[in-house]
Amino acid sequence: MERGVLQDGAGGGAMSRPALLAAMVLLAAASASAAPYRVFMVLHRAGAETDQGFKDYLHSAGLEVAFTVRNIEGDASRLPAIVQEIRAKRPDLVYAQSTLVTQGLVGQLGETDAPPRITDIPVVFAMVADPVSAGLVEKLESSGRNLTGAIHVASLPVQLKAMQSFMPLKRLGVAYNPAELSQRTMFDRLSQLTAQAGIELVAVDPLGPDGKPDPERLPKMMQRLAARRPDLVYLPPVNFFAPHSQLLMSEALRLGLPTFCAIEVQLEAGGMMGLVAPFYNVGGLAGFKAAQILRDRRPPSQIPIEALSRFSFEVNMPAAHALGLYPPMHILRYARMRER
Repeated sequence: MERGVLQDGAGGGAMSRPALLAAMVLLAAASASAAPYRVFMVLHRAGAETDQGFKDYLHSAGLEVAFTVRNIEGDASRLPAIVQEIRAKRPDLVYAQSTLVTQGLVGQLGETDAPPRITDIPVVFAMVADPVSAGLVEKLESSGRNLTGAIHVASLPVQLKAMQSFMPLKRLGVAYNPAELSQRTMFDRLSQLTAQAGIELVAVDPLGPDGKPDPERLPKMMQRLAARRPDLVYLPPVNFFAPHSQLLMSEALRLGLPTFCAIEVQLEAGGMMGLVAPFYNVGGLAGFKAAQILRDRRPPSQIPIEALSRFSFEVNMPAAHALGLYPPMHILRYARMRER
């Protein structure tokens, strides 16, 4: 039953005291049932279209929702306090925007001596590239936890095939953040795939002497990569890279490096091409799963973790023109050409 639905009975005559009390109880219960669902949103950074897509889907599904929003601004140290707040407020559902946020809220499988986590409140994530390698679930079909969500990137084999459809690859560059577990796992998997395909893989990262990523090291990182003369540079979905996408793409273009992007924001910043999903649609998919939990009362563990059924191969034509690289004719039949 949807919240806020109340059917009045028909009848006449004066109401006895017991009947009046019973009616008041029913009205109170109806009033309580009319209260909006409470959804607690935890953002890695504000401004992602994913969040709006999530909200809009719930609204279009006819659900009345009151949102509480917290933004960690990329700072994982804020998550323990947010976990405590969630445990105290006990919302109907928690929305987690990124891998880092989801790990901080629900924890990783098999962790020991961990701080308190969210275990008894449904959690839906929206931008986790690989929940298995991130240590969140063992399999996508069923999380086995109070957790489900939407994947926002295509699988690595599909991405590599898309790269090869644009150009032959002998040497592939990749910039990644080995400080993230999911990124280390991604790199290991990419190493296997490129080795099987006979492609040399060259990697760079922005880590400083303290083992943490440093934005001031990004230009030098791209220069080191350019010195290796890769045919193409793969930019995976790295949380640390997202706010610096404009810098990365402009530096790649200056150095004559063609780029393949895993997420839409990188293309919008000037990346040459990519296989991407609109963030707004990813948020809508997460909203669909949240509606199944709130309205249909389905346990999150019974709702598969999925990506969108279709991704868009997109080519940023200004970047392609600047680099003198033009899409092959067969790609023109299905790719989207960005003109700005």
